[in-house]
Amino acid sequence: MGNTENMESDYRKFINSLDKIKIDSANKVFEISKILNDNDKTTVNTLMINDVGGYKVVGNLCTRENVAKSLNIKPNELMNHMIKAMENEPNGQLVLDEELEKQYVDDDVKKITDYPIPTYYGEDAGPYLTSGIVIVKDKDEGVNASIHRILVRPDGNLVIRMVEQRHLHYIYNKNIENMIKEGKDGVDVAIVIGVEPALLLAASTSGDVSFNELKYASAIMNKPIKTIKGKTVDLEIPEAEFIIEGKITNKNDDEGPFVDITGTYDVIRKQPVIKITALRTKKDPIFHALLPGGTEHKILMGLPQEPRMFKGIRNTVPSVKNVALTEGGCCWLHAVVSIDKKTQGDGKNAILAALAAHPSLKHVVIVDDDIDIYNPIDVEYAIATRVQSAKDVIIVDGAKGSSLDPSADHKMKLTSKMGIDATMDLIKGKKEFVRAVIPDIK
Repeated sequence: MGNTENMESDYRKFINSLDKIKIDSANKVFEISKILNDNDKTTVNTLMINDVGGYKVVGNLCTRENVAKSLNIKPNELMNHMIKAMENEPNGQLVLDEELEKQYVDDDVKKITDYPIPTYYGEDAGPYLTSGIVIVKDKDEGVNASIHRILVRPDGNLVIRMVEQRHLHYIYNKNIENMIKEGKDGVDVAIVIGVEPALLLAASTSGDVSFNELKYASAIMNKPIKTIKGKTVDLEIPEAEFIIEGKITNKNDDEGPFVDITGTYDVIRKQPVIKITALRTKKDPIFHALLPGGTEHKILMGLPQEPRMFKGIRNTVPSVKNVALTEGGCCWLHAVVSIDKKTQGDGKNAILAALAAHPSLKHVVIVDDDIDIYNPIDVEYAIATRVQSAKDVIIVDGAKGSSLDPSADHKMKLTSKMGIDATMDLIKGKKEFVRAVIPDIK
């Protein structure tokens, strides 16, 4: 391999730059998840486990602060940064790198069961890939990259949870019959594990079916994405610690039970089987374990939705300042929206616009721009001092909501939604609501 063997990837540079809790060793059945969970809310929560069956494992990687650090920006600048990158997505660059290809070693496909893939919770169907970016290609729509949970079966095959409304499901269904007719095993797929946070962020983003998540990742990082050619699939694969190539077949098997973002179990479904055709890793690869229902899971689900919500709200309330999907609301069901209130009805309009922009949203609080939307105490203060329930709370019953909400009516697929206008009453005047400030001492 020559000198390429010692080239340090940006993924590893980023990990090395973080303050971490270091663990000597752990078992991949429950112990990794126990360690991740116990440290999920600590000040320093990124973990490096040095030995899991001979592999290194990193976890709690993509906090809001860490993602911002990887991009050399502040956490409160993330949303505007992503909006600009979305606009620049067509200009993102993917570059084939032959030298990068020399950094990989081949593994026997059966070795997948030796990888440090955790079994997270007691009722899980088995070990699950949770941080893998799934890459497919369609001749009309182009490349699609997305994150899906993937069960590793004892026979070495995989079962992927393919959500019906997602683009992967669309591309798979569009192509699978023709692939089988042509004598192929299924739809070409690559799964990459161990990548920079921007790639995970981009793969978690919902866009048009033609939206290229890999180019978007390039725009987020403002640099080209290095790729290599697949060995057994017709795909360009971004640099990663672990690369799994395979075919998404027309065969189905049980997937689940498995824990979703709310920390509760999802149901068992028949889902497509992936036949592995090649495995490659970097030398001494670092696996990324993503705890289901943990903060990292929530951040990667919610953070990409915030720019979409911001743009939707801005169409109705141009003075919107910021949007946050809160961790207490699983970064999916609850949001706080900051506005510079210009007219008395802005708060109510922002509620309706927020619920429309993110259909899974259940509760939203609208606050003035003097409130820190990332501080739950500050948000609660706004609710306590600026809300009169009879006129400032909007309840919408019988709306379509999130399938992830265990309290919803899943038979009818309906839920109740609520918006709280916790902004200052302009009729009473802002003077009654402005908080006292201690002057600087001269």
